[in-house]
Amino acid sequence: MARRAPGTDTRPGPVVVVLALALLAPVVLVVGVLLAQAVQHAGGYDPVRQTVSTLAGRGADERWVMTTTLFLLGLIYLAVAAGLRSVPRAGRAVLALGAVALVVVAAAPQPARGSSAVHMAAMAVSCAACGLWPLALVADPRSPGPLRRRSLAAVLAVALLVAWLCAQAWTDGTWLGVAERVVMLGETVWPIHVAYLAWRAAVAPSRRPARPERVTVALSCLGLPVFLAGLLAAQAAQPSLDPLSFSLSALASLAATDRWILTTTLIVVGALNVLVALGLRRVPAAGRVLLGSGGAFLVVTALFPQPVHGVDPVHMVVGGLAWFGFGSWPLALVASRTTTPRVRAASAAVVGLVAVLVGWFVWEMVTSGSWYGVSQRAAFVAMCVWPVVMAVHGARRSGATHDSPGADRPVV
Repeated sequence: MARRAPGTDTRPGPVVVVLALALLAPVVLVVGVLLAQAVQHAGGYDPVRQTVSTLAGRGADERWVMTTTLFLLGLIYLAVAAGLRSVPRAGRAVLALGAVALVVVAAAPQPARGSSAVHMAAMAVSCAACGLWPLALVADPRSPGPLRRRSLAAVLAVALLVAWLCAQAWTDGTWLGVAERVVMLGETVWPIHVAYLAWRAAVAPSRRPARPERVTVALSCLGLPVFLAGLLAAQAAQPSLDPLSFSLSALASLAATDRWILTTTLIVVGALNVLVALGLRRVPAAGRVLLGSGGAFLVVTALFPQPVHGVDPVHMVVGGLAWFGFGSWPLALVASRTTTPRVRAASAAVVGLVAVLVGWFVWEMVTSGSWYGVSQRAAFVAMCVWPVVMAVHGARRSGATHDSPGADRPVV
């Protein structure tokens, strides 16, 4: 059977799985790096200058965290390469080669001193393969012209980032760690784009979500990556603060180094939640108000940082209101008579999980526990998930029922 041109695979099921895996890759990378950095002893690792290979090296604390992350990334990209049936075989083979090389990188860690030739060679192969595989789309005459041009631009952009990484490595630059992270994140973009094009082609135009629903899905998906990236950058700016025991407020307080990083992150995440709440037309009004209020209160919390000594009452009260809004808005779905039983049960489970995590956080805060920072981060990440799920659910139902973009109905 002849291969379809890119973007013409008509089987929506497998394409959705491939798109989900492609979207999962940057999340796994950021979360894995964040956790691996968090378990290093204070002052033992500089994320600006040192690479992720150091986090998986034999001299690292809990190196299994970064090793597992690299393994997962390799397996994810192997599955993505196998699933992108509309991409030329050469491109899929090169992407699969990069995935296998990444697994080798994880299996051959750097020694405590010196360097592993196998590790370095595998890393070079993985970096090159994951950056060059779109050339197969450029060379394929059956690829649409815009996709060929964009694929070439993607290859050139990654090549520039790799050149920066090489320059940092050869000159012992102070931004080596940042350059490597930017390259790895940059190489996650094009698989997502190609998988998205395949998904669009697989879904009939009459069943595609309306543009407002697609915008809401996009905004909801931005929240967690923005938060994790901002948190990672803020912690990198002040490695003396132990992320296991220090709260997010400490990273944005008046005493923090480069406190603008997390302050800006919280403002952006809060604003995104307000916009998402406005777009969740199928969620009952009470739920949208609670979610939007949580986002607005988060912005206010960021604008009233903790002082150098003591606490700011506005920060504490408004921060608590933000958490209440983020944690309780799914209750509107539980209470709505028009919500489907599946959505109602899932929303109740989400509220229960968030309540447990918030209870853990409050216990750590009251008892000055050593897991104060971790409990707060876990609760915040959990609260970022359900808006994404409901945005996707609403978009799918919009496409299935041909609702107009302005329809303002609860989930049914």
